[in-house]
Amino acid sequence: MKFAECENHKDSTGLLFWQTYMLWHREVKQALQPYDLTHTQFVILAVVEELSEQGERITQKKISDFSMIDAMTVSSTVRLLEKKGLVRRSPHEADMRANSILNTEEGRNRLKQAMGDVEGVDRSFFFEHDEENARLRTMLSRLLCRSC
Repeated sequence: MKFAECENHKDSTGLLFWQTYMLWHREVKQALQPYDLTHTQFVILAVVEELSEQGERITQKKISDFSMIDAMTVSSTVRLLEKKGLVRRSPHEADMRANSILNTEEGRNRLKQAMGDVEGVDRSFFFEHDEENARLRTMLSRLLCRSC
């Protein structure tokens, strides 16, 4: 492209990252279909479970901060998960404007089943050797920390 810094599209880190993400995301979406979950719904269920295990009072804001999913998407997705019977909202004890969010037993069961398939996608998609995956996680973590 004449007005881009890269002479060849294969030299564009952003484009390569996008293409790689899209391939991985497509496989994750396919793995989640049997569980009637979108990728966003799966991530929110997983974040709620993780924060619950840490003893946190979970709010939509905490889900958004942890997952980096925008607040409006978290809000609408939590409402949909509640309609599906996968999460429960109740008034927050300390913040009258917020709700505490917990996975229901059905939500936890569905997450547990889907997690195995999503982790299988990760095992088959990413590198075969643990040290390569560790290097990738280190580089991705460094990029994330630059935004913190």
